[in-house]
Amino acid sequence: MSTRNSGSGHSDTQGRARRARISWLSVAVVLVASVWYVYRRRVGAEEAGAAMYIISGSFSTSSLYVLRYEPASRKLHLVQSVPAYGPHQYLHLDRRRRRLYATSWQQPARLSAWDIHFDGPGMPPQLTLINHAPITAVSSYISSKYSLLFSVGGPTGELHQLNPHTGAIQEKLQELLFVPKEALQHEDKSRNALRYGSHAIEVSSLDQVFVPHLGRNSIWMYQLDAHKKALKFLSEVMSVRADDGPRHAVVSADGRRLYVVTEHTSRVDLYDVTGGGLKHRASRSVIEEGSEPGQYRGDTIRMVPWDGGEREYMVATTRGATPSQRGHLAVLEYHLASRSLSILLRWQTPTSGGKANAIELCPLSLTNNHSFLLLLTDDQLGSVSVLQCDLASRTISLLDRALIDHQHVGASHAVWL
Repeated sequence: MSTRNSGSGHSDTQGRARRARISWLSVAVVLVASVWYVYRRRVGAEEAGAAMYIISGSFSTSSLYVLRYEPASRKLHLVQSVPAYGPHQYLHLDRRRRRLYATSWQQPARLSAWDIHFDGPGMPPQLTLINHAPITAVSSYISSKYSLLFSVGGPTGELHQLNPHTGAIQEKLQELLFVPKEALQHEDKSRNALRYGSHAIEVSSLDQVFVPHLGRNSIWMYQLDAHKKALKFLSEVMSVRADDGPRHAVVSADGRRLYVVTEHTSRVDLYDVTGGGLKHRASRSVIEEGSEPGQYRGDTIRMVPWDGGEREYMVATTRGATPSQRGHLAVLEYHLASRSLSILLRWQTPTSGGKANAIELCPLSLTNNHSFLLLLTDDQLGSVSVLQCDLASRTISLLDRALIDHQHVGASHAVWL
C-alpha cells in the first residue's frame, strides 16, 4: 500500500511538473510572438515597401514641403508645398509625430505649431496651422518634454507651455538670458545673432538641459524641475579649445554622456555628465585629420536608434565654407566597456551643403542588418536626399534625392513622419 501511494504521488508530481513546463513554454511562445509582432510593426513598414513621408523646411521660401519616399523602389519625390511662415531653419516633431514645431527667420520672431493628420491609409499628411507664439529673439533649435517647448537663439531662450490636447503653444513660462539683463535691449535679436549666440537646446532623460553657445565657446547646463516647470542654471562649461564654437549636441539615452559638434573646428567632443557639470572625455574630427578647419563649418549631430547595449553610434556633419568645398558626414562609435570614441567612416557630401547639410535619422532604424536611413538637406542644390548607412560594411549610399522646389531653393532641415 505504501509503495503504491508513493508511486502515485511521484506520478502526480511528475505530471504537475510536466504541465508547469508546458504552461511556461506556452507563455514563452506568446511573449516571443508578441515581441516579434511589435518588431515587425516597427520595421515591417519599411521592408514591406509602405510609403514614408518627410517634411522639409527651406532657407529660401516661407513654405513647408511634403515628400514621399518609396522604400521598394527607393524613389523620393515632392508631394506638395504648404504655405507657411518661414524661412523655417529647424523643425521639431513631438514624440507621437503628430505635431510639428517650427522656427522662422521672419521678424517679428516667433514659433509656429502645426497639426499633422492623415485622411486615410496611403494618403499624404495634411498640415494645419495650430498657432504662432511670439518670442524675444529668432530661435535656432527646439526641443520638447512634459508638454513643454524649449527654444533658444542668440541672446535668449524660452520655455513655453504646450496644450497637451491641441498641441498649441501657450504662455511663456520662463526666459533664459545669455547676456546681462540690462544689455538685452541693445542686443541683435535677428537670425544674425545665431552665428555668435546660443544655438541649440537638448533635454536629457535625467531632465538636464544643455545649450551650446557659439559665441561664448561654452555649453550652458540647467536642471529642469518638471513640477515647477522651470529651469535652474547649473553651470557654464567652456569648450576644450579656444576657437571651437559649440553648435549642436545630443545626449545618450541614459543621460550620462553628451556629444557636441563644434562649428569652427568641425569636431565631436564627448563629455561625461556629472551632477552639475561636464567632464571632457574624448574628441574626434568630422573632417579628415590634417584638413584645414577654416574650410568647413561644423553642423549637426544625431544619435542612431540602437539598442545594442555595448555601443552607441552617432552621425555628425560639417558643411563647406564655400560652394566649391564639399562637406563631410562622419559616423562615430562609442564603446561603453572601453569608454573609447572612434570614427567608423567618413563620407563626402555631394556639395558644400550651403547653409544646411543637416541630417535626421529614420526612427524605424536600426534594422537587424545594422543599416539605417537618414535624410540630408542641401541648401546649395535645394534638395533632400535619402541616404543609407551600413555599419557592417561601413558604407554610405545615396538612394535618391529630390528638389523641394526649383533648383537652388535651399532645403534647410527635414524630418521623418
